Amino acid sequence: MQRNVQRSATGAEMDTRGQAHDPAPRQAYDVIVIGAGWSGLMACKYCLAEGLSTLVLEGRDSIGGVWAFTPDPRVGGVMKTTETTSSRCLTEISDFPMPADYPSFPSNQQIAAYLEAYCDRFSLTEHIRFRQRVTRVAKLGDLWEVTTSDGSRQRARHVIVCSGLHQFPNDMSGDERFAGYAGTLMHSAAVKDIPAEWSGNTIVVWGGGESASDIACEASKVASRVYFCIPNGVWFVHKRLNGWPPLPSSEPKILDHITSRLRLWLSPTHQYSPFVYEYLEWAFGFNGHGQEPWRTEAPYQRSFLNKSADVLSRVGSGHVVPKRDVVSCRGTTLRFTDGTRANVDTIITCSGYTPVFPFLPASVPAGTDPRRWFKYVFYNEDPSLAFVGFARPLIGSIPGLAELQSRYVARVFSGACRLPEPAERRAITERDARFWDHQFRDTSLRIGGLVDHFVYADQLARLIGCRPKFAKLFFSSPRRWWQAVTAPWNGCQFWLNDPRHHDRIFATFRRYFRDRVAQVWVFVLLAPVLPLLLLRRRLKIFLREAFRASRTRRMDRPAAGAKTPAGVALEA
Repeated sequence: MQRNVQRSATGAEMDTRGQAHDPAPRQAYDVIVIGAGWSGLMACKYCLAEGLSTLVLEGRDSIGGVWAFTPDPRVGGVMKTTETTSSRCLTEISDFPMPADYPSFPSNQQIAAYLEAYCDRFSLTEHIRFRQRVTRVAKLGDLWEVTTSDGSRQRARHVIVCSGLHQFPNDMSGDERFAGYAGTLMHSAAVKDIPAEWSGNTIVVWGGGESASDIACEASKVASRVYFCIPNGVWFVHKRLNGWPPLPSSEPKILDHITSRLRLWLSPTHQYSPFVYEYLEWAFGFNGHGQEPWRTEAPYQRSFLNKSADVLSRVGSGHVVPKRDVVSCRGTTLRFTDGTRANVDTIITCSGYTPVFPFLPASVPAGTDPRRWFKYVFYNEDPSLAFVGFARPLIGSIPGLAELQSRYVARVFSGACRLPEPAERRAITERDARFWDHQFRDTSLRIGGLVDHFVYADQLARLIGCRPKFAKLFFSSPRRWWQAVTAPWNGCQFWLNDPRHHDRIFATFRRYFRDRVAQVWVFVLLAPVLPLLLLRRRLKIFLREAFRASRTRRMDRPAAGAKTPAGVALEA
């Protein structure tokens, strides 16, 4: 989808309909959306559905954001081979299912086509202006003024930032680990395909995310050796399995499909998901991989999960060598934490991105940490500014949460929902931050916006008023209630309270019916045992944390006879 830009005789920019865009603002929109990626498109759709005049400003010449592949290494986004890490069941838009012939994990090309079709279905294109990179957003009285790179200015009562998490790579070139390295050091954002020049080379991939796994896996098919460093350890969760080991199966199983309400009631993710925790470690080793260099003490569902587990087969074949970290570099020789050395041609740092909003002035100190926003969405000091697409689920999908965020923002901006008063908003924001920081205390709190997909989705749904009323459904139709609570998690469930949507909702549930019965029986039969598994797991984690805290206190305690800063000797 592209827009041909023309110029009128006066120099004003004209779109394909011949309408000139004067640099001076001519009207105030209800909403301006910054970015036409997945989140921006949903924000636009839901604002329009609430009757709000909406304009989307997109810096590139196409929709899709990171899913719009470009070979330009200066622009972050997908590789040629990228596919979703969350299944289409968890990822698809609630009222626009993906085509039936799509695989469980669609390719980036299929996602791009899907978003194009979404634009067509809901007539979104006419509300998007392309090649309009936002350079400044400022509040003028009761309106926001948004300035773009060509000098155009637009005004709106509300602004939704959907500029995405993958715009500004974290630069590791100044890190002491890599000081003195004489080979090629690059960020994963620049890797669009595995170049033929890597044939026969030795590559180091540094970082524990899904991009790192994808690059290590693909590079190992070309390079002679790939060393994969995960400095803090990681959990691997296989997104697809050849059956449920040790049970035989004639077709792959999708782990995302054991996310039914029934399973979440019996083995909840916010309580370590005891059955899945035990199963992963029994079937695949500790942390779901059994590789000592990648061990982490973080419990399951308490740290970032890596769902690109295909790389583990390359570890098994010896093409990928697991390492903990790089200690130092000298020329092209790297020394690892295990004491071994290797001559390395290229290092790819998969160090993530920093969410930066350079267009927001200092007068709008929103910061870049979602923990400072109400429900990870609204700027507390002025909730006419909202952020969509910055909550990061451990397991689940960013689009699945961004859709609920979009629904919530649109209803607040239209007046259909009311936000709490400022003092209550700030108190809730602080309480939420403490809750999520405690939840993920065993992982890097540098990553803002981490949430449990299922808990956070229900929180948003309650605010919108669309959390499914399962008790009411049970009394009206026990059969449909059973279908709803045993179906894999899908966004369509958040329309269940409106019977007018039931036909399409249950049609969607039927699409993901395969293997559901066996899973239901597993969890029903295990129901009496699950509380014991949960108790056992909680006790082990409690004892481990108590031991770790005790050891830390002993290490921090000064030795007997040591002098305090005041010169007083301490007793043992």
